[in-house]
Amino acid sequence: MEHIYPAFEQGRIMKRELLLALRDYSYEALQLQYGGFPDGIISGCRVRIDGKRLRILPGMIKCGGFLFLIIEENDIEYAPSDRYASLKFRLLRTERLADYTKYQSEFVLDSHLERKQGEIEVCRFKLKEGALLRTDYKDFYDIQTEYDTVNLADATWSSSGGNTLSKEVTDLFAQKVLECGHAGKDDVQFAYFLLQSKEAVNYDILMDYICRRAGTRRLEEIMGTAEAFGKLADILDVIRQGGELRKEKDARRGDGMIVWE
Repeated sequence: MEHIYPAFEQGRIMKRELLLALRDYSYEALQLQYGGFPDGIISGCRVRIDGKRLRILPGMIKCGGFLFLIIEENDIEYAPSDRYASLKFRLLRTERLADYTKYQSEFVLDSHLERKQGEIEVCRFKLKEGALLRTDYKDFYDIQTEYDTVNLADATWSSSGGNTLSKEVTDLFAQKVLECGHAGKDDVQFAYFLLQSKEAVNYDILMDYICRRAGTRRLEEIMGTAEAFGKLADILDVIRQGGELRKEKDARRGDGMIVWE
């Protein structure tokens, strides 16, 4: 993939390819809007399965400090492996010319899970021989199933507060909370907040919810997305077991008056 950004300088001729680039992208406005965001997926880039190929839908990714608009679907062939494979967006090179700056990038499957500079993880998976990948999750915890499942828990998503969980993950959490009759008002309000947001949840807000739900202070160290996913799974289990409902009932009992005769 090539991303062309025109050089708006006096005396430069706006050639056809530059006009097309200007038509497709409003770079300056987007760069200002997401200037404080870390590298990661901003929106879209959902993964779907098409036979033996991964299909990456259009979206927006910040990588190397620059915002990339992925306006076309991309696909990549996958195969069984005993090891995890990471689907990454990779910035290959940046070439600054007189009339424009050219960014070359690619989607690639990598057997190395660690992310190097200029790499963004979209998802990971481990596939058994003879099986096909799936993105139809039976429940929230199913997102992190080890085999034959597109795992989104470690995806590199971006928010104004830092790297955070993917929009798809938090939306599914919110849906499962709303399906539960034992959810307390704070959990319901947080679920509404997640669903109505157009972007991934702010990292600081996510951490505040997790810590409040656990009854602990805000952690000083940065919690990774996989750990945050596990915390949300634990919270959902508590809600389903009626933990929040019992907590509210206990609080009401505590406000009562006991009279000794």
